[in-house]
Amino acid sequence: MPQMREATVGNLDPAQAAELSLLVDLEARWENLRKPPARVAAGGYGTRELQDRQKAYEDFRRKLTAYNRQYTPAHVPELLLNTPSRLGAWCRGMRDLYRLVEHDPRGHCPAHLLEKAYRWADRVGARLNKGPVSRPAPPATIRAVIGELEALARWCDDLAGGPGQPATPDVPPEVRTPHAYSA
Repeated sequence: MPQMREATVGNLDPAQAAELSLLVDLEARWENLRKPPARVAAGGYGTRELQDRQKAYEDFRRKLTAYNRQYTPAHVPELLLNTPSRLGAWCRGMRDLYRLVEHDPRGHCPAHLLEKAYRWADRVGARLNKGPVSRPAPPATIRAVIGELEALARWCDDLAGGPGQPATPDVPPEVRTPHAYSA
């Protein structure tokens, strides 16, 4: 989500926040499938993998079109999360979005979105010779994802050499996962 700011997220009504949270997770699912796992890269894609990728793309594009017809500003997929400051800002924006929908009955745990965040963190870390980011067990709740996104944002701040936004005090210590990153 380009240049997601707290003010922007704070201005979303609950229905728009819920729709956007579903859209960004579908977007992340599609993006995650675009990079093939090592086993697929060696032997190419099978019919099933290609069908899964095509379905993920179609689901995302359909949801993106519907969202952009209904809401303004339009959602434009974030293309570059390749620096600590960009990735950190994106993680904070996604954290803020999911805080809005955490208690919404339509909400779901955005596993694809979190995997996208880790994938980009691994790229940023490798480029800066910091190694891959350690991943805890997949989270089962939106609250746990919020904590992981906060931890990744702090990791990005550390890499960038300065703080972005301070850690949020309303995230309980058991959800603030300092193990989510390694220096």
